[in-house]
Amino acid sequence: MTSKIKFLLIFLLFNFAINSTAQCKSFAEVQAEKLLGNYIQSGRYNALKLDEGDEMLMYKTLSPGLNYRFIVIGSSDLPANIEFKVLDWNKNVLFDNKKNNYVNHWDFKSAQNQRVRIWVKVPLVNESKRPLRGCIAIITGFKRSSK
Repeated sequence: MTSKIKFLLIFLLFNFAINSTAQCKSFAEVQAEKLLGNYIQSGRYNALKLDEGDEMLMYKTLSPGLNYRFIVIGSSDLPANIEFKVLDWNKNVLFDNKKNNYVNHWDFKSAQNQRVRIWVKVPLVNESKRPLRGCIAIITGFKRSSK
């Protein structure tokens, strides 16, 4: 293989990876605007491509006296019923959307400084076919609690 062809292949792979990330970021931005309501987006958008059956884990530090909204949503390329749980640092489940009809968000008031884990799983529904692949966005927002 000539060096020009190798360079072209590397360039195309790199460009594809950047475009995939950009598509997921755009997906997250659009969803955040729709779903955050009167919450303020709390930093960067967390979005990436996942396949059916994939899981991911994200960590978030919460401050006392703030109300938080956790949103987990998958693109239309993925199966419905994306699972997510919010766990405290000791792995106690604070929220499980599977037990709540697979809602895509959860509102929570933090009483203390704490770190939480946000676990996400894309269900596997096409076991005999090539897995579906799409964007997952994890969006967090906050607002001051009313006293």
